[in-house]
Amino acid sequence: LSAALRDALESSGHYLIKEEHDSRLAMNAARWFQPDLILCDPAMDGVNAGFVRELQKATLCKETPVVFVTRDGSGKSAVVSGGVLSGYSFLAGPVPLEQIGKYVAELLNPPAGAA
Repeated sequence: LSAALRDALESSGHYLIKEEHDSRLAMNAARWFQPDLILCDPAMDGVNAGFVRELQKATLCKETPVVFVTRDGSGKSAVVSGGVLSGYSFLAGPVPLEQIGKYVAELLNPPAGAA
């Protein structure tokens, strides 16, 4: 995660962030941390659709939403997630940090009646 995205999510007071910069450490952290949401940077070595399948198979994270977070050429955070594209939902980027925070909140707390 970019420091700005991490800070924006933590400053809301609603999220506790566990950050790893190595895909193997991230896999172990997910087993221990049992997150409600996993944000992945596809630029990190070993982070791809296979990583997500292995993560969901090997942990208690089978139902955990996964969002791929990357940056555009300007260095700004963008969201490109994978749930309707190859079986993962997505929000095309670049997206301002405030909108990413709103997307995360809606993903974790869907409106009543949403399927």
